[in-house]
Formats: sequence, structure tokens, C-alpha cells
Amino acid sequence: MNKNLSNSTVQSHLLHAQIFYNSGLNVKDFLLKIKKTKSSATYKNYLATLKILFRDYLKQPELIQDYKFPKKQFIPRILPSKPQLRTFFNALPERYKVIFLALASSGLRVSELLSARIDATSRMMIPQSHDGSTKHSWVSFYNKETEDLLRQYKENPFNIKACVVAHTFNKVSKKTGINIIPKTLRSIFAREMSKAGVADRYIDAFCGRTPQSVLARHYSDFSPEVLKEIYDKAGLKILND
Repeated sequence: MNKNLSNSTVQSHLLHAQIFYNSGLNVKDFLLKIKKTKSSATYKNYLATLKILFRDYLKQPELIQDYKFPKKQFIPRILPSKPQLRTFFNALPERYKVIFLALASSGLRVSELLSARIDATSRMMIPQSHDGSTKHSWVSFYNKETEDLLRQYKENPFNIKACVVAHTFNKVSKKTGINIIPKTLRSIFAREMSKAGVADRYIDAFCGRTPQSVLARHYSDFSPEVLKEIYDKAGLKILND
């Protein structure tokens, strides 16, 4: 079922398809059951699997074409404040403090950070390429706050599994009452860079999002040298005002 998707996405589709077959239900009854018992996001994931299965593999698109993905209602996000970020940071075990700052000051996904090649001279982080078509990465950087912490480590502090990072963040969230997961720090990065006046197309580039506008795709320079100049000019600070 590989359609230029990442291995994890393929495995997720295979699992959903197996659950559907094991249920013994038709499409209508199965999706109705999922809709009643699971979250909207889970329903969407199952529907995506069944659309691929019936449309592209079983060649029976008529059985699934009338089912639409639920419209996502826009809910304004309220991100943690600087004082909340400091409280959460101070409650983290020492090793995870540098991970926290690196995520918040680079905009990288946690998997990208943990696999990135680091150029300490330029503070550049070069993630490994994704094996799917839905995520992208180029280069990003970490700020002076992160650099100061990294100097304390003789070995790479990012040599750890993403699930362990997620588990640690979850424990600290419960302890502090401040809900922060690694993905939250991508939004923190975008917020702080936007406040510093960085154009959206460059924030997207740091975060590994595909440029959407004509200006971004055809008339913007995304060379590492230009990105470094833009990053440094922003003077990004995560813990301090």
C-alpha cells in the first residue's frame, strides 16, 4: 500500500485496513461505529484508509465516494506564555532542557532534531531527509540560549528516541499543569519569529513546510547563507523577553 508515503503512514493504513476486515462490517456500519466511538481525527484516519483501499486497490470507488472528510472547525490556539515556558523548562530533567530549547528555537520536528547533523560553527541543523512525500526539511538553526547549553555536553544530547522525549514532556506537563508537547514548540518558534518580523515564507522554510506562494516558490532565496542571515537578524529568544 506504498503510495510514496512514509513507512509509519503505510503501517498505519495497513493496521486500519486489518481492523476493518476483522470487524466483518460493511463500509457504512464500520464508519458509523468509528464515528460514534472514536475521535474526529481517528475517524478521518480510518476514512483515508478506506478511500485508498476501495478507490485505488479494490477498484470500487462507488462504495466510498459519498463519504466526506469532516470539516475541521477553526479553534484559535492559545500558546504558553514566556513565564509558562520558563516554568516548564525549569521542571525538565537537565538533558531535556537542551532538547526543549533546540526544538523551540529551530522549528524542527522532534524526529528531525534527533537525527540532524549539527554544524556548531554556524549553529546550523541539517535534518535527514524524510522517506515520505508529505513532510519536507531543509535547514534550520538554534539560538544562543541553546548554544550555551550545548557547550556543556561532550556527547550528542540528542541521541535519544522521540517516544522518550514525548513521555518526559508528558510527565512535566502533568507536574506543572502546563500542557506542552514537542510539537507545541514548533508553534512557539513560529510565533516568536513572526513577532520578530520574519516573513512567513522563511518561517515555513525553517519549519520544513513547502512554500505555497508564487513569491516563495520562484522569487525567494532559501540558501543556507541567506537563511542564516535572516535567522540571526531575528535575535530569537525563547526564555527571555
